[in-house]
Amino acid sequence: MANDNKKTNWFMKHKILSVIGLFIIIGVIASSGKSQTATKVSDASSNNQTTSATKEQTVFKVGDVISFDGKKVTVVSVERNWNTGNEYIKPQSGNEFVKVQLTIENDSNNQISYNTFDWKIQDSQGVIKDISSNTYIADGNLGSGNLDANGKVSGVLIFEVTNGDKGLVLQYNPSFWSDKKLEIQL
Repeated sequence: MANDNKKTNWFMKHKILSVIGLFIIIGVIASSGKSQTATKVSDASSNNQTTSATKEQTVFKVGDVISFDGKKVTVVSVERNWNTGNEYIKPQSGNEFVKVQLTIENDSNNQISYNTFDWKIQDSQGVIKDISSNTYIADGNLGSGNLDANGKVSGVLIFEVTNGDKGLVLQYNPSFWSDKKLEIQL
C-alpha cells in the first residue's frame, strides 16, 4: 500500500494547482489564437469596393464595413432622439435615446458568437456606458447567439446619452481575453 502512494503523480497530489495552471494555459492559447487586426473592407461612399489598409485601423465611421476577428461588422444607421413608442419609457431629463442598427457577418470557417453586451457607447466627456435596458423592448434587438460560417445577423442597440452630444463613439470589444476594440464615430 505504501508503494501505491509513491506512484501517484504530482498532478494528482496538487489538483487545485493543476486546475489553475490549466485555466492559465487555456487563456494564453485563446488570446493568442487569432489576429484581431481591424481593417476597413469598404464603406458606403466606395460602392462596396474593397480597400486595402496599410496599417491597423481602430476608428471607423457609420457605413464602413469592418473586418475584425473573423467578422465583418457594419453600423448601418444611427437614429438620434429615438422614441420607444411607449409613453412610460422615456429617457431621463436632459437625455435622449440613440438607436444603432448594425450587421455582423461571420467571415470565417468557424462558428462565432455575438452578444449585445460586447457593445458600449462613449460620450464626449469620456464616460463609457452599457446598452440601455430599453434595447430589449426594441423591435429587432441584437440579442446574442452564434453564427455559422457565412452567417449574418442584424439588430439594434439602444443607448441613453446626454441630449445633443456630438462626440459619441460606439465601442465594440467582443473578447474577454483582449483589450482590442473597434470604435465607430457616430
